[in-house]
Amino acid sequence: MDASRSKIRVPQHIGESVITTFGAFFEKINGIDRTTLGKDHVNPTRYEENIALLNSCVPLVGKKLLEIGTGYGISLALILIHYGADAVGIEPASVGFDDSYKGARAILAENQLDPGRVINASGEQLPFDNESFDVVYSNNVLEHTTDPRQVLREAVRVLKPGGTLYVEVPNYLSYFEGHYMIPQPPILWRGLLPAWVRWVYRRDSGFAKTLHTEINPVWLRKRLREINTEFPIEVLTLGEARFLARLAQPFKFQTDSVRGIARKAIKLIQALNWRNWVGRLIVKAQGHYPIILVAIRR
Repeated sequence: MDASRSKIRVPQHIGESVITTFGAFFEKINGIDRTTLGKDHVNPTRYEENIALLNSCVPLVGKKLLEIGTGYGISLALILIHYGADAVGIEPASVGFDDSYKGARAILAENQLDPGRVINASGEQLPFDNESFDVVYSNNVLEHTTDPRQVLREAVRVLKPGGTLYVEVPNYLSYFEGHYMIPQPPILWRGLLPAWVRWVYRRDSGFAKTLHTEINPVWLRKRLREINTEFPIEVLTLGEARFLARLAQPFKFQTDSVRGIARKAIKLIQALNWRNWVGRLIVKAQGHYPIILVAIRR
């Protein structure tokens, strides 16, 4: 695999495996060739902006950090090597793409990091004591979990008082579905996305049925109010300002996978977005994409 400016090394056999597992699976979902998908998925440059944004929100040096859903461990490696955090990640073994847990451990070992920092566990039952971490981070994982409310509860439980919860997740009140790479109407009931995928785009809707399309700003605020009765937490933002800032400037596509109709839709919105009026309208309708939840444990 080509090295990025981040200097994270990905063993060749892991890169090839990602193409034949992850890439092959999503090729059927979104029509993008498996090689492009696989290379994007383990390309460190794809993750650099997200980790830099996390670090700008809460400086990571010296922090004890948990990543929920570490995947192939690229973000975890970046955090350990470049940001000086004492970080661990959880990834369930033999669930979904069977080799992601083993792949993450192999990537850490390839970069002279302790593979034991990748722990076989699920977000619904974190194997850590209360108030163990300064930062809990998760990126595009919550919609794939068995019980997203329980994952949020566990994430807050293991935060220390004053600790930061930082979760990026798709917004299903938005105009875009990132797994299928298609425009979508706001999802108001769970069966809408599978029907939309099947009847409008003529694609297999099986994967859409697994997604927690109830996740949106309204749902998140409600769940966090419930959690607040047990573990006090204050929501700082759901990413509205970040969405407006990105929409108002030349858009940088993080991966080669965003192309075709999705890229054209984003460019059209930007072309119409004089003085960010389209962006503000989208935010008012709670349709900004993605949600970036930042909250503080009290």
